[in-house]
Amino acid sequence: MQTHTDSEGEIRLRTATPADGEAIGTLFTNSPDEGAVSFAPRFEYDPYEVYAGLRPETTGFVAETDDGRLVGVGFVSNTKARFDGEVRPSALLNALAVHPDFRNRGLAKRIVERRIAHAREQLGEDCVVFANIQHGNDPSEAVAAWWADSLAAEFVMYPAPPIPAAPSTDVDVHDASAEERVAAVDRSNNFYAETDVYRPYTVDGLTSRLADSPIDEPLHRYVVATVDDEVVAGVFASEMHNVMSLVVDSLPPELEDADALPPAIPESKELRMTMLSDYWYAPGHEAAARALWNHLRANPGGANRIMLNYDPRGRVGEVLDLEDGVGEMTLSVGVTGGSIRDEPIAPLF
Repeated sequence: MQTHTDSEGEIRLRTATPADGEAIGTLFTNSPDEGAVSFAPRFEYDPYEVYAGLRPETTGFVAETDDGRLVGVGFVSNTKARFDGEVRPSALLNALAVHPDFRNRGLAKRIVERRIAHAREQLGEDCVVFANIQHGNDPSEAVAAWWADSLAAEFVMYPAPPIPAAPSTDVDVHDASAEERVAAVDRSNNFYAETDVYRPYTVDGLTSRLADSPIDEPLHRYVVATVDDEVVAGVFASEMHNVMSLVVDSLPPELEDADALPPAIPESKELRMTMLSDYWYAPGHEAAARALWNHLRANPGGANRIMLNYDPRGRVGEVLDLEDGVGEMTLSVGVTGGSIRDEPIAPLF
């Protein structure tokens, strides 16, 4: 493995390696994010393997003191996604953390800068770099305002609790077969045709993505709804609860003093999530879209929240009749090297 380093004062940046797993986990545990509701991850498996294996072509960078202590980390994942109507080489910045004792020193900016440089080394100077920034996380928003050309595009992570059972329906919901994935790829791409931030599927690419997993069992599923054996709705599901959870570290005073937590937060204050992205349905099959949603909530596996990534301006939220004010999180897409049109987007998780 080629390792790149740079240093400034007492802290140097270098490429993360598998040997950093335990230290990365300790860093995340001790460095909850700074959103209005603060979370810290709890890992079921080696944190380096989780982040490096969650998305294809992922590289991590760590910030290390002279005595070998890890005090910052961030990952970057190469992909192709649509920006301003054109599919372009792109890099998603993710999983940034800086230890509280080392914040306000410009370290987060250095880690961002190193990841952007890496993306351009790998993908070319004209690549697009982007990140999902949670509203209310003032430090992350401040860093994004520094590197991003735009923070205008927004989407929602919608938390739905499990339900006891799905309403009876003639729609069949199941994991897609190889043959069904061919139809799902075509119909998902049609549903999101010309939609920015969407990563167009190929059959081989979807098959490869489903096989990617940081653990010995599948992490991703492609779930479809069929009517008379025709694929009429589908979604990409990542069962993150199998590798990690998010534990509430702190709440704002109004929630600490409230009689009940918002629906987004379980009583245990530990989010075990299945993440949904690229949700689509065929014209005239709104009922199948709702059947798919209800099936996923009624069969959550080990998850206690089903998290749907979607743009409220698009068609998905309306057909699923999603309520406002349930603790949904709003995020902005920070982007440099490209632009996002002022139209509904397809958030890339």
